[in-house]
Amino acid sequence: MKTKVSFVILSHNDGEMAANAIKSVKKLKTRHKFDIYVVDNGSKDGTPRLIKKAFKDVQVVELPKNIGTAAYDAAIKKSRSEYIYFTGCDIEVKEDMLDKLVGFLDKNKSVVQAAPKYVNFYNRKRIDLGGTWLSRSFYSGTFKNNALGNKNVEIPYIGTGLIRRDFVEKFGYLFDNDYFFYGEDVDLGLRIRLLGFKVDYIPEAIVYHHGSMSRSIHKPSYLTFLMERNLLETFFKILEIKDIVLLLPYVLLMRLVAIFKDLLQLNFGNALARLRAVLWVIFNFGKIMKKRQKIQKIRKVGDKILFKFFTERYLFG
Repeated sequence: MKTKVSFVILSHNDGEMAANAIKSVKKLKTRHKFDIYVVDNGSKDGTPRLIKKAFKDVQVVELPKNIGTAAYDAAIKKSRSEYIYFTGCDIEVKEDMLDKLVGFLDKNKSVVQAAPKYVNFYNRKRIDLGGTWLSRSFYSGTFKNNALGNKNVEIPYIGTGLIRRDFVEKFGYLFDNDYFFYGEDVDLGLRIRLLGFKVDYIPEAIVYHHGSMSRSIHKPSYLTFLMERNLLETFFKILEIKDIVLLLPYVLLMRLVAIFKDLLQLNFGNALARLRAVLWVIFNFGKIMKKRQKIQKIRKVGDKILFKFFTERYLFG
């Protein structure tokens, strides 16, 4: 079925939360046709069975194990919609959210991805995700406040929202399938910018955020390893050689600072994880360069355009 939007919702041992997300999507007040996919990341709690029983019109894609955010592709490849809304299942959407995002992308052809504001479900005065920042050190972060204001604004990246399906097809994937969690959104945002397009934050589009438990199943040190490894890989995949040479001392210095901070806090697991990430990149550098070749072949703009939204302002905040 041809629809305007496909909602792609990831689940992992959180069937009730996924069901609530689906119910809220079904309550959208919109003039646009949409369909819903749930991609289950190897749940052991019967999530796929629950969703199939409760929602006959929802397409459930069952994966044998948890592959992280690479799972989105299993549904995106089945979709024929113009746009994909990709999200975890820990959300409930405001009734006019979809029309706000679709209307913006329909009018702004230079924007590939439009993302909503995430408001805390339990405390509507609290913002859980209000845009993002990215440093030249290739550390990044999210705003949990209204720092970007209430107007539509371009941002460097974001890990959810509405995206043009034809952009995903240019690469054959939404997120780098090797990343699992963390940093995959930075990689996506920079690939969008490499092709001369934009990512925008639309604060009038509201999503209510419960907070997922799926990442809490992993040790914090493992998540630190993933973050460091993935951001370093993106650094080498995306930037021009001259900028890699220029920024590499700064990038490594900031990792060293982070390691020393961990040691001062007696967080030896995190310190070791950061070191392991650097070593992983060194030993897998050939694989990273093969990815780089494919990306660089289709880039349309230079790093000057990428750096427009890099900032060091929040790095030490």
